[in-house]
Amino acid sequence: MAWRNVIQGGPALPLLLGAELEPYPYISGYGLLRRMTQLGRLMGVELTALGIRNRVTSDALIATQRPGAPKARLLQALGLLATHVGDYWSPEVWSPLRTGRVLEHQNLPIRDCPLCAAHGYHCALFQLPFIDHCPWHSAKLETGCPHCGRICWARFQPDLRLGRCECGYDAFEVRTASIDMWRFPAANVDAWASRYLDWAAEERKSRLLVVPAPHNDWLPGYAALARQSLGLEGLCATVKSTAELEEFSDVGDDPPEGEFWSWSLLGGERPLTFVPLPATMHVKLAQATRDAVAAFPAETPTPFELATLTGLEEGRALKQNFADRPECLIAPYGLSSDKSTWLNLSAVDPTTAYFCGELLRGAISGLDVRLDGCSRSLAAARSHALDGISGRRHVARALEAILARGYTQGLEAVLRSMMAAGKLPKRQPWFLPTAEIIIVKNEIRSVRVCWTATSPPPSKRTVGIPAPVSPAKKTKSKRLRPPTRLTRRASNMPPKK
Repeated sequence: MAWRNVIQGGPALPLLLGAELEPYPYISGYGLLRRMTQLGRLMGVELTALGIRNRVTSDALIATQRPGAPKARLLQALGLLATHVGDYWSPEVWSPLRTGRVLEHQNLPIRDCPLCAAHGYHCALFQLPFIDHCPWHSAKLETGCPHCGRICWARFQPDLRLGRCECGYDAFEVRTASIDMWRFPAANVDAWASRYLDWAAEERKSRLLVVPAPHNDWLPGYAALARQSLGLEGLCATVKSTAELEEFSDVGDDPPEGEFWSWSLLGGERPLTFVPLPATMHVKLAQATRDAVAAFPAETPTPFELATLTGLEEGRALKQNFADRPECLIAPYGLSSDKSTWLNLSAVDPTTAYFCGELLRGAISGLDVRLDGCSRSLAAARSHALDGISGRRHVARALEAILARGYTQGLEAVLRSMMAAGKLPKRQPWFLPTAEIIIVKNEIRSVRVCWTATSPPPSKRTVGIPAPVSPAKKTKSKRLRPPTRLTRRASNMPPKK
């Protein structure tokens, strides 16, 4: 859609100074507010009329990019409700992956092109983490002030302006944004953005993003997955990333019916202690146990608590014990009579376990599969829905890899909590999963999992052991006495009658 069609239905002339649309295709709501507060010097009453009530804590980017009263009131005040201008204020419409609107709720700093910022222009495209440069100026997008290095946020300054750093630096230029506004490359922006939006809309038909909901550190994973798009060649700079990509697209048969029952128990409405996983997980979990123990030095002794719980030999090195019995922590049941692998989820990274449930939910919602209303639980409904999905084998392989890695990380944390303080080795890198499900013609073609480095949770014991407290020394308490005659006179107090 060309920009002239997007703004069709709006006022012939801007209702406020700085609200000009024709020279600035696909300007964001934050960009409009920045231009209006800079050129029009709006007062508090005027900002309230525009839908911005609390100027002290309001984030103009969040307020304008997600649906809500502030965005609707701003569009109404500018006479743009009949246009499609507000549709392009959200980063979701610029994303090549369906994200379930999670991008709209991310509180992120402003990413600016210095040449665009001189006009007060900002586009929601700039907020996507995989876009490194301005597409029409080829300038690097910056989040920090070029003078002091502070991170810039979309918050109002005490003079009710937007876009100015706390140090006083402001990339906005009044003459450029007013008299010279027609020098902005509107034609190039319009042509490029129209092509990009058509491409992104086509990509979203087959690409679905799954993120670990309790975390906000999934943006690097999302960026790494988006950079796999051929349509972004030349737009994204070559950056060195620590992200690890795994793709599951093997040829074979889908799992039999009922195979996803155990997986559906993960990330459910109630946290479980033990989960019966498919028998294929037993070998992988035993290897994950070896990987977790390998993070500790060879001479690390087996903790007394662990030896007592699992029946390991006391006084023996941890690696020696686990070399003989790598499956001891998959207890208490190990392999049951129906060949299920019972796993204690307390030794699994909670975020990873929750993410497995999110991956299942994403596969079901991405194919618009309706849950069976006759099922007795959410797990049973999900399992029944997954049994009818073609290509579900890719989801099963991805789940196995995700849970095995989450078990390795969680188990290392559990073992570390049992060790004596002062003898712990350096912690292994902790990784967070993000996934992309590729769906073509109602079939899952592949699943990509991206692992990005993140901060590990604090190492702590489930049951704390109180540290010994040294007996406190007894001190004589000084009783407060009423002031004497001498002290009353010294303190200018009136004598007692």
